[in-house]
Amino acid sequence: MKTDFAALALTFIVASLLADVISSQDGGQRPVLPNFPGGPTRRPTPGREGQPCNSYAPCRSDLCCLKSSRGNRAYATCQPKAGYRMPCSEDAIKGGIYTLHCPCLRGFCSRGPDSICLYQPK
Repeated sequence: MKTDFAALALTFIVASLLADVISSQDGGQRPVLPNFPGGPTRRPTPGREGQPCNSYAPCRSDLCCLKSSRGNRAYATCQPKAGYRMPCSEDAIKGGIYTLHCPCLRGFCSRGPDSICLYQPK
C-alpha cells in the first residue's frame, strides 16, 4: 500500500515538473500546420510595434522579435529593425528571437563588437 502511494506521488511530481518545463520553453521549432479539411488554415496576424511575439506569433516584416527582461521575467516584443548606421545584430536564438539588437531593415550588418547597419545600394 505504501509502495503504491509512493509510486503514485512520484508519478504526479514527475508529470508536474515535465509540464512546467514544456510550458516554460519560449523559442524552439516552429509548428508545421497541415491543411485539414474544415480546420484552421490562417496564420496569426503579424504583430505591431510593442506587441508580444514569439515563434508562433511573429512580427511584421519591418519589425523583429527582440528579447528583453523586466526583473526576473524575460519576454519578447516586436521592435523596429535597425536603420542606416544604427546598432544591429544578425544573431538570433531559436524561433527567430533576437537578444541584443534587431537586424538591418535594409543593407547588411557590419561585423565586430559595435556592429552597425551599412547600406548596400541595388
